[in-house]
Amino acid sequence: MKTIAALVLLLCSAWAAAIEFTPAATNDDIDNPHKGYMLWGTTWAQGGADNYYGASIYHVYVPWRELETADQVFDWAGFEQRHLQPILADDPKATFVLRPVADYPDSVGTGLSFYYTGGQPERDYPLFLEQPPLNIAGFDYVSCNGDGPGRTPDWNAAAFATQAVQLVQALAQRYDADPRVTAIQVGLLGLWGEWHQSGCDANGPGNAIKIAVRDAYQQAFSTARLQTRYARNPDVVGTDFAFHEDYFPSFTANCIYGFPLCDVSGDWSLEYGLANIVPAARQNWRRNPVSGESPLASQQDTWTSDTDDVITVLNNYHFSFLGPAGKHAQPGFAAPLARIKRALGYDFSVNRFVLGDPITQGTSLPWRLELANRGSAPAYHATQVRLELLDAGNAVRATTPLAVTLDTAEPGTSSTWRGRLHWSGLAAGSYTLRLVVADAVAGRPGIVLQNMPRDAAAAGVRLGSITLAAVVGDRIHADSFSLF
Repeated sequence: MKTIAALVLLLCSAWAAAIEFTPAATNDDIDNPHKGYMLWGTTWAQGGADNYYGASIYHVYVPWRELETADQVFDWAGFEQRHLQPILADDPKATFVLRPVADYPDSVGTGLSFYYTGGQPERDYPLFLEQPPLNIAGFDYVSCNGDGPGRTPDWNAAAFATQAVQLVQALAQRYDADPRVTAIQVGLLGLWGEWHQSGCDANGPGNAIKIAVRDAYQQAFSTARLQTRYARNPDVVGTDFAFHEDYFPSFTANCIYGFPLCDVSGDWSLEYGLANIVPAARQNWRRNPVSGESPLASQQDTWTSDTDDVITVLNNYHFSFLGPAGKHAQPGFAAPLARIKRALGYDFSVNRFVLGDPITQGTSLPWRLELANRGSAPAYHATQVRLELLDAGNAVRATTPLAVTLDTAEPGTSSTWRGRLHWSGLAAGSYTLRLVVADAVAGRPGIVLQNMPRDAAAAGVRLGSITLAAVVGDRIHADSFSLF
């Protein structure tokens, strides 16, 4: 028994030492994927937008009319060539928020009908819906509370429900696992795909079609992140959809900040809906991103005149991005907009990385990573965290994936992960440790950490140097022991 006890003591003492790396935290204005500002993608693709603050998310409307050219015949290539490829040509890092629409008021005046052919430019859904054998009725309108003209389909027809569900399923098959997609907005129904027909309420979608489309999205999409417009019943009941608040900050939070036109007296308000209608949906930000936009000049001005309160609301409601309408469409506000941009979404920095010592050829080394998320939301998209070993010439000599799941790193907290790594076949000598957060899909941009020193090309943080010692004689690997 003494021999066994002595061996255990020997093994534990062999791993009693550790090397700790604490790279300096920074407060940079970093352009990271799936967070920050969102631009008008539909306008950009037609050559009419500017990017002043490093935005990489583009909002793209998906007119049903363009996409489904005949029943169950989809022109994916044509849609992407017209709407996505012009953006990617300018910005290869671009990601997209897609919103399918069937009724966009004043399609001609807004440019949505730019690629329509065959007449009826205010009709945003395919003509075959109105033709035999479907015979779904359509209704022209001049104005719905000042919005129009347009043409709306009979949302509540049984044939429409079938077609709408099939469209959602086709969208999921195409885009559910697409790494270019930041989010899918649960559109399609109502004006602008917002699930209402305000001003023309007699032609509005009823609960039955809302439930059918809601459930189709929930069931068809498993990877892509989903957003809906309102915290309403039945729009978000029983789902984990998050929200796109298009009257930010007026209809976002309680009216304690002095925001213009603030109103929490009905379900047009995000806070009212979460407090009174769908309280369970208050936690949906844990699965899907929250975003918003400010269409009015008075709302946009709050971004620069009341930046502190804007950031408080972003943190409290866990916003990941703002736009396409907003103050970021104007140049000259670098300082306040950099603060807002950093508050949006995740903001990761390494507190410390600890590695077992001595570091010897062929040994199994325990490691511990402590990472802070100083942002307002998680990282919703899959990443691969890896540790790289660089030689004196900065060549990568070893790459080790670390079992780190950033989607569990909640905002305002520090998270810790532990594991073991094994370097074999390496020459003894000095190396530099670099921590990299890559996208799970090769070729897509990874996450830049808020630390220095940082390698610009690799978007990795240099943790520090280690010395890999040569094996001398026989050595027992203490794989069963961990100090972390």
